Amino acid sequence: MSPRTGRPPKENPRNINLNIRISKNESELIKECSDKLNLTRTDVIIKGVNLVKSEIDK
Repeated sequence: MSPRTGRPPKENPRNINLNIRISKNESELIKECSDKLNLTRTDVIIKGVNLVKSEIDK
């Protein structure tokens, strides 16, 4: 048998889709943040969720 080929599986894969409706202004804010932080839009949103979570935990 040959060994498995391809990439190893991720430890915490992002395999859940979430569809939300946002305004054009909100979309532009997310895009601006992602450009300035050099992150993806998904990473910016996750960073924001983590900030809100830390505020709740205080």
